[in-house]
Amino acid sequence: MKRILKRLMVELSVAEFEKDFDAYMDRIEAGESFLIRQPDGRAVVAVPAGEYEAAATAVAEVDELTEMYSDHEEGS
Repeated sequence: MKRILKRLMVELSVAEFEKDFDAYMDRIEAGESFLIRQPDGRAVVAVPAGEYEAAATAVAEVDELTEMYSDHEEGS
């Protein structure tokens, strides 16, 4: 997860993103990343295409760690 969170990621609503879609797409293509939140709380991350693989790998690593520490029958 550290690879994703190395720099600040701006969070905005879907409405904000849609309102200035072209401007946000230009910013994403220039290297910025955004967390875009739905009204129900779900969110997606918009990252430059060149950073997608690193982001996907980092998320998979976090998922593996979460499973390792929570999917077992030991402890309380």
